[in-house]
Amino acid sequence: MPATIFLFPNLVLSSEQTKRLGKAVAPASLREFLANCDSFRCTDVFANPALSGFTASQWLWMLLSQRDTLAPTAPYTWKGLGGPKVDQEFWSLNGYRFEDGRLESSSDTFDIDDECDLRDLFSPLARRFNFDVQVLDGRFFFVRKQAWNTICVPWEAQRGKLKTPADGENASQWEELHQEIESALASSELNRRRNQEGKPRLDGFWVSGGGFDEQLLPYTQIRCLLSDDPYAKGVAEAAGISKNYIVSPKKGWPDCPEGDRLCVMTDFEDPRVKEDSELWTKTWDQTIEKLRTYMEGCVGFEKYHPRLVACSGMRVSIVERTKEPAKGFSLFRKKYDHAADWLSAGNL
Repeated sequence: MPATIFLFPNLVLSSEQTKRLGKAVAPASLREFLANCDSFRCTDVFANPALSGFTASQWLWMLLSQRDTLAPTAPYTWKGLGGPKVDQEFWSLNGYRFEDGRLESSSDTFDIDDECDLRDLFSPLARRFNFDVQVLDGRFFFVRKQAWNTICVPWEAQRGKLKTPADGENASQWEELHQEIESALASSELNRRRNQEGKPRLDGFWVSGGGFDEQLLPYTQIRCLLSDDPYAKGVAEAAGISKNYIVSPKKGWPDCPEGDRLCVMTDFEDPRVKEDSELWTKTWDQTIEKLRTYMEGCVGFEKYHPRLVACSGMRVSIVERTKEPAKGFSLFRKKYDHAADWLSAGNL
């Protein structure tokens, strides 16, 4: 029975958030939607706390690529943005500022004024480390012909934490590059202008996600993807999903062959949603309406079963319907109540 897979980044609740939400933790609309979901399970994606926060991107990579290596986000973000095929290794740059020693996000994309200044700043530094600078849709990338043997945590996992050291043969180069970027920014006029324009300060750039754009064989059996995220779109295309079947969630399902479908839900990416019980319940009511619309929009939707995947920290929590509900009066059908366990990844 084909599945309609809904991936929810940043959804799993911490124990503190669960207590704060109280009785509102499992809204009635969600419990009703999951009443026929007979299967619940949790899976650890990472064992290393340094990678906490990267779970959704890693799980999507493992699902589509059928590989368990650390996801190389940079080349597939480039691909998902519509960048041309380049036989070089790509690394993403994400701007950060220091807050009490922690790295907080300043910006991932830049307007034309910042882009010009940053090109001038990056170009001489990049050449010293055998990189070229590429920019697409305001996003910066370093590219090089030879693999840079460096292992570093992805920006999604680094954000909001103390700086995590790199590992690997070229780890010292990676550290030196970051120091050079921080020094160049400290002495440039860029931050003075950004401050006048009300933009956040740039103290440095996190270089991560390195890898080459490869065709991910064998191709996935998932037939289509609903997502606006460039990385997700790039991985899906490399895994064999036709561009015609990679569309925005606003457009609904494309007319694709029968098989599993995947939708990335962004309703809970704003952390404030999990801090307010009224907003939490309202968001779930709206989300359930979307889920019902997506389920009904599948061709032959009665054959499809929902699989909801919640991510946060280092785990994924999955609830799904694996068998058809018993026929007969609905009053006598077994109802399941996995909502609270699913939202807390079994950590209640």
